[in-house]
Amino acid sequence: MDYDSTLNWLFGQTAKGVKFGLDNTIEILSRLGNPHHKFRSLHVAGTNGKGSVSAMSESVIREAGYRTGLYTSPHLVDFRERIRVCGNCISKEKMLHLAEELKTIADDMSSRGKQPTFFELTTAMAFTHFADMDIDIAVVEVGMGGRLDSTNVINPECVTITNISAEHTSFLGPTLSSITSEKAGIIKPGIPVVTSNQSIEVLDVLKKRASELSSPFAVVGDGDFKVLSSTLDGIEVYVESIDNIIHLPLAGSYQGQNCALACSALMELMHRGIYIPEESFAQGLTSVQWPGRLEVVSQCPRIIFDVSHTAEGVRTVVAELERLLDRKVIVVLGVLDDKDLDAIAFALRSITRYTIATAPNTSRAFPAQRVNETMSKYCPSEAVSDVPRAIERAISLASEDDVILVIGSLYTIGEAKRWLNGETC
Repeated sequence: MDYDSTLNWLFGQTAKGVKFGLDNTIEILSRLGNPHHKFRSLHVAGTNGKGSVSAMSESVIREAGYRTGLYTSPHLVDFRERIRVCGNCISKEKMLHLAEELKTIADDMSSRGKQPTFFELTTAMAFTHFADMDIDIAVVEVGMGGRLDSTNVINPECVTITNISAEHTSFLGPTLSSITSEKAGIIKPGIPVVTSNQSIEVLDVLKKRASELSSPFAVVGDGDFKVLSSTLDGIEVYVESIDNIIHLPLAGSYQGQNCALACSALMELMHRGIYIPEESFAQGLTSVQWPGRLEVVSQCPRIIFDVSHTAEGVRTVVAELERLLDRKVIVVLGVLDDKDLDAIAFALRSITRYTIATAPNTSRAFPAQRVNETMSKYCPSEAVSDVPRAIERAISLASEDDVILVIGSLYTIGEAKRWLNGETC
């Protein structure tokens, strides 16, 4: 298979749906020699901020001189973004080699009535690449939920759980408690758990599970960090656990909590024998890259990309922009159909003067017209069927002083990135 046909095969496994359970992953990894047993790991779950926390954690560990792996999902532009070693995406050649091996295993399993999914195969690819590259430690982001997520075969040195809110209710359960219970499933006996200060309903579930497993439990609260300044270029934050002021190149005052959470998890790694010099915290956090989070990609007009896709995440972005900007914005909005579109639209209403409703190129997206109907309850709106033309329409309406916010889905931002790079979506 060439690269394009390999991607088509992998993404073709998505048609087999989301399947919870570890049996397939365990069998695939066993046939590959159990690569996940060959490196240490940090496991990150949650709803909002888990990607940022993963990126920050990996950057610091790498700066400390360790060989690192980073497994995140989904990607923005290129599939290979999901699997990185020492900051570098897996090569096309290595991906092709592993895909051939995985296809042989998948075909055999399918003949026996077992259907490996896209995420099971991708997780196995990541862990095998990490082992082949002789990494010291991997930062592994949960795909969905936690308890039955394919990544939950690792035995991590620390578990990090970011803010939890309602998401994937058809898979994880209808209540915040049920969703939290699934995410708490990555907690392992005796392994420290670090989480952010959040609702009592969430914390009670996490504390109970940690107590049952005799796992040390710590909450990073408002007193553990202080955001000293915040602009669209980044923030300056004091972090209590490392007693240092960090210049973080990620915009959004909420990144202060993510930074403090990452630092607390890294301190737990130090307690478990993974030494991180003091200067590595500042160097790693100052150089961290995590695109698509309040990312300014253009000036005149200013264009901002943000992957927020839940009502809570959008509310956080809106609050930040209301603080940083002196005007309402033109919004380009594309949302997947498993999200609460009404709540997202309501969250955007206070900062939006005009909406270009659109749809990323996936069957999972709300049609542009549906997004348009919802947003038009709150502000003038029109529908443009695809993301690139929606952005171009927004630009045609904007003056040099205007701000355009592209938001609603990782898929929307991925297509926006490709448009920015002059690629066809």
